[in-house]
Amino acid sequence: MAASAIATFCGAIELGEPLEDILKGARDVVRSQPASGNIIVIGVDDKTATELGGVSFSRTVDAQLVDRLFAAGVKSVYFDRAYSDPTTVAADTAFATALAKHRGRVYLGAMTQVSGQNSGLLSTILPIPQFRKAADYRSLNGFRTPFALSAKLTFSDTFEGRDVPSISTAMAVLPTSRTGFYRPDWSIQANTVPTYSFVDIVKGRIDKRLLAGRTVVVGPTAPRLNDYQQLVFQGWIPGAFFHVIGAETLLRGTPVNYGWIPAILVVIGLGCVYLWASARRVRTTAVIIALAALVALPAFLDAALITVDVLPALLLFLIVAYRGLMLRRIEASERTNPLTGLLNIHALRNGTVFRDATLVAIKLRNQSEIAASFDESVGDRIIQEVCRRLTIGQTETEIYHGDDTLLWMTSLPMGLELAHHIEGLHQLSKRSITLDGRDVDLSLAFGIDADFERPMTSRIGSAMLCAEEASQANDIWKLYDPHRQDEAAWALSLMSRLDHAIDTQELWVAFQPKASAASGEIIGAEALVRWQHPTRGLISPDQFIPVAEEANRIDRLTEFVLDRAVEGAASITALGHSFSIAVNLSTQMLLRPDLSEMIDTILARHQFPHASLTLEITETGQLVSSPLKLAMMKKLSQRGIQVSIDDYGTGNATLEYLKLLPSNEVKIDRRFVFNIVNDQLDRILVESTIDVAHNLGRTVVAEGVESEAVRAALVGMGCDVIQGFLVGKPVDLETLKRRVGIGRGQLRTG
Repeated sequence: MAASAIATFCGAIELGEPLEDILKGARDVVRSQPASGNIIVIGVDDKTATELGGVSFSRTVDAQLVDRLFAAGVKSVYFDRAYSDPTTVAADTAFATALAKHRGRVYLGAMTQVSGQNSGLLSTILPIPQFRKAADYRSLNGFRTPFALSAKLTFSDTFEGRDVPSISTAMAVLPTSRTGFYRPDWSIQANTVPTYSFVDIVKGRIDKRLLAGRTVVVGPTAPRLNDYQQLVFQGWIPGAFFHVIGAETLLRGTPVNYGWIPAILVVIGLGCVYLWASARRVRTTAVIIALAALVALPAFLDAALITVDVLPALLLFLIVAYRGLMLRRIEASERTNPLTGLLNIHALRNGTVFRDATLVAIKLRNQSEIAASFDESVGDRIIQEVCRRLTIGQTETEIYHGDDTLLWMTSLPMGLELAHHIEGLHQLSKRSITLDGRDVDLSLAFGIDADFERPMTSRIGSAMLCAEEASQANDIWKLYDPHRQDEAAWALSLMSRLDHAIDTQELWVAFQPKASAASGEIIGAEALVRWQHPTRGLISPDQFIPVAEEANRIDRLTEFVLDRAVEGAASITALGHSFSIAVNLSTQMLLRPDLSEMIDTILARHQFPHASLTLEITETGQLVSSPLKLAMMKKLSQRGIQVSIDDYGTGNATLEYLKLLPSNEVKIDRRFVFNIVNDQLDRILVESTIDVAHNLGRTVVAEGVESEAVRAALVGMGCDVIQGFLVGKPVDLETLKRRVGIGRGQLRTG
């Protein structure tokens, strides 16, 4: 049912139309055929443009063409052009006179097109009234399929309140009452349609016998006129040829499109046979019939101008065939591993033996290296050798084979005896084994679960996880610790506790002062959120901020920190001090449509200026590929809010992003600043960053300033602002106020 629903959905929304076009195009290539030659194209080509001084020649030349064609005995003439714009009175009159002279045998074009890229409104393009009085018009409408792989033409359209046939319908003399679109027979090759140059006709250089009795389509063929459309496997073709091929198709019969439903119904029946049949011969027959119905039969239907879409049905059959194959493989391997013949994890989960046994997962550390050195045939021999060594001296034991792990159920309880036994097995595994004349060293890691009360599925996962961790840590074994479940539960409960923490003031904001590098005067601070849990004590922001981002709960936390930070900074400015505040901003917040309005509200509430607020953004690598985030950054910057690229020099905060991102400030990461006095490479990096940032009009803040020597070096480089323990550690608001009030021109370490 699910597979049928998926295939039906794909068919209903034409999800596979591009691939369907490619399949149809391939079938068209197989049965490619020439045009009849009864319809010819007169092309406004490069030769015409050269001899007539361009493609915008006078309509008197169009009038000459019409007279020349009918003098040569053509049957009828169709212009692949609407002539919707007036030119000179003389030229338009000459053309109208030629049209009226041959009324009923010459037709102009009309079309509808979208007016404006995003409006979705259609506008009608018709010949000017002077020409409509002299000649009738026919529809040029059609549309391209996705990726311009194919095209469809219309039978007729409504213009000026009446049904108007398309050019192709008119040339095929079909009833005007037909509506909708049809797919022409694209097996007719465009390059076989007789084609002559516009200027050659006008100047009488074409033998009249080549034109007599023919239907003519006049249209642009010069590349400069941009009237080219793509057909898969035929390339780019002038639009006039599409109408010719459409008419050639309609002259041979009326195309019918049965869509995707018939093929789906056929495959549903064959799929049921494939899934329910127990005999392999019956299943094979069902596959052959399905492939014939989906691959060969459409080619014969195409020749009869009957179109069916097979991709949804093909998708359905592939799903059914894959599902059936997998079900049979699952049934075959329900209890055993096909490589070694050992019982598998499925058997362990559903078995009843050894429920109270210790479970040991065994991982072969160097399995990849061994596999790369031998063919697949050595895999079972390695596993069998490991099993042999595991069972030495063991009578009550059973080994299960997972994908890349062995699971060993042993009667040995968790204790010194099992620990010694595993260490002995580890030593035993170090002895190399000989495979194909080569000595191979084995390296095993063990994960142990001795909690008999937990479900076997959970125990298997725990043991395998411990084995993986032991392998990565290069340990012999690792024991499952039930306490880890408590830690996992705590992490999951962080978000449910976060709102409560905000409401009960468990969360508070600390302020780390920032100073002018040159004067040492404290000019601002960075706001840092802190969580003082009543039982667990201080919780690091690294623990709860990533969880808040993953759970989409960062909004309220950010709003809380912004409000407290701005409130604190405003209280300092109220004392008569010029003071700015910096707040870290998650890039997720840049997707919030009302972010700027929320910040405006907080700033207005505390009467704090926009220019004194800095938003520090770290994950800059996520911004360049997100137009919405970039737009929000620009909006914030335009409102006067300062934007800082945090942790410059690490991760994605590099020179490229400094150029691309709208920002006012660059904050150099402490790891590059801390040792600039002693490390020449760090010094060069910091100095060059300051120069580049200043040349780009950015302010530079250096983190991690912990000594007067580092500050002096930064001053010499022209750094603007410093932050670190030399200026001050993160403190509460009242302590910061005292610092600012005591002496703003002196650096302190408290």
